[in-house]
Amino acid sequence: MRTKRFQATPEPSKSLKTSAVIYIRVSSKEQQQEGFSLDAQLKLLMDYAQKRNLEVLATYLDVESAKCPGRSEFGRLVSFLQAQAKLPQDKCLCRTVLVEKTDRFYRNLQDLTTIRNLGVTIHLAKESQVISPDSKSHETFSHGLNVLIAERFSNNLSEEVKKGMLEKAQQGLWPSSAPVGYLNVEGPNRKKIIQPDPVRAPLIKLMFEFYAKGNNSLKDAGEEASRIGLAHRKSGNKLNKSALYDVLTNPIYYGDFHWMGITYNGTHEPIITKELFDKVQRTMDRRSSCPTGRQSRDFQFQGVMTCSYCGCAMVAEIKKEKYVYYHCTGNKGKCPGKYAREELIDQQFAQSLGQISIDNDVIKWIVSVMQRSTAEDRRQQEEQLKSLSQQKQRLEDRLDTMYGDKLDNVITEDDYKRRSNKFRGELSDIKFKMEQLGQGKGENIDSAVRLLELSQKAASLYLKQIPSEKRELLNLVYSNSTFGSGELRPNFRKPFDLLAVTNMEYQRQKATSHGKSDLFEKWYARQDSNLRPTA
Repeated sequence: MRTKRFQATPEPSKSLKTSAVIYIRVSSKEQQQEGFSLDAQLKLLMDYAQKRNLEVLATYLDVESAKCPGRSEFGRLVSFLQAQAKLPQDKCLCRTVLVEKTDRFYRNLQDLTTIRNLGVTIHLAKESQVISPDSKSHETFSHGLNVLIAERFSNNLSEEVKKGMLEKAQQGLWPSSAPVGYLNVEGPNRKKIIQPDPVRAPLIKLMFEFYAKGNNSLKDAGEEASRIGLAHRKSGNKLNKSALYDVLTNPIYYGDFHWMGITYNGTHEPIITKELFDKVQRTMDRRSSCPTGRQSRDFQFQGVMTCSYCGCAMVAEIKKEKYVYYHCTGNKGKCPGKYAREELIDQQFAQSLGQISIDNDVIKWIVSVMQRSTAEDRRQQEEQLKSLSQQKQRLEDRLDTMYGDKLDNVITEDDYKRRSNKFRGELSDIKFKMEQLGQGKGENIDSAVRLLELSQKAASLYLKQIPSEKRELLNLVYSNSTFGSGELRPNFRKPFDLLAVTNMEYQRQKATSHGKSDLFEKWYARQDSNLRPTA
């Protein structure tokens, strides 16, 4: 960012004063806002000019790092001095620059060379030194040496900052500015940490949930973000598609983060679960691998099924301005599949959902079995947690050892990154498994009951829903279903596939059996103490 303090239009001086320009650099926006460094430099240089009978024509101000060549106001100053050098001697207004000290003007040899080639006179006010084309060789040498020292100091400072940020990352602390949804705050031991923004964190979670539904594009997500008021914290600008993509693919929101090519397990509070994050990534992969184009109408079965002949997407088309037909895209060549009316597909999905409609007495029996197995499950969970905890400790010890080996040059930087990424990935998976195991048995039973109730009501619920709700239900229950020759081939997600197979067997035998107890045993081998649909 560049802001000029002021800039006057140079006019020929009518006095005997020597014309000069002032250059000021402040190293951060904070210094500019506080004004201490800026005002101090300006006052010093104005007083210096007055004492030496110098007339200040303009002031150039840069608010950015001097390490990177190409500073905007520094470039304008150089252009001004170059233009002055091309003027006739009697028209030349200014060949003098006033600066506070060496590292305020230039910090690298490229800047030094540029200024020397201009043949101007530099006044270093705080260093009481004047460098001009007529300066003695030892003065020029000393000046060049000061530039080299300033450049080295800048490089060392940069290295120390990077080292400090890397150490923070290795401790699981996000070392930079907080991403949208988080705030930078002061944590224990006065270390800067991030914590969820009470205003934006809930909105970030809503955006992940919105996209995870599977029927919304990034453009839709942008419109939703605008509707709910999600914007950048500092600028207040809306999140565009690129920014939303960065948000939806950033692991920091579930607890991990990337830094300098390595993934670290963060100690900050997550905003979403890893389950939800992974679901969003699968949704993105599915949308990118099977693009069907943007439709003017929100078709009910768009993206729900593929062609059973060639595997291409099934797309919708409106005939006679009111009838909706589905057909294969034919992206892999001519396909024998024929057009199918939307009503036919709708009817077949409704019939398919009847396969997972479970009787009330079966649901009650499954829940009772799950409740009786609580003690045994809890014992197994404790054993698994103990084993995972030991694996976690071994991985953390390996990472510590590897870091020491890297510092001692036992392994290369590339080897460290490759191995540590692998171990950190395994560590993240272990932590996720431990979190899943740590959930209460009662919560698992509640989840199973909700899933069984959904299975029981799915068919009747489907008939009452609007198209967008139907598609959401189908995406929850099915995955990779196909259609061809007028026939739907439904493919249930887990655990709905087990429910469908077992329920079909149960219903078949129920028609010929007089007792229920034996029939219930059909479910015993199928029921899962953690019945939840996979994303």
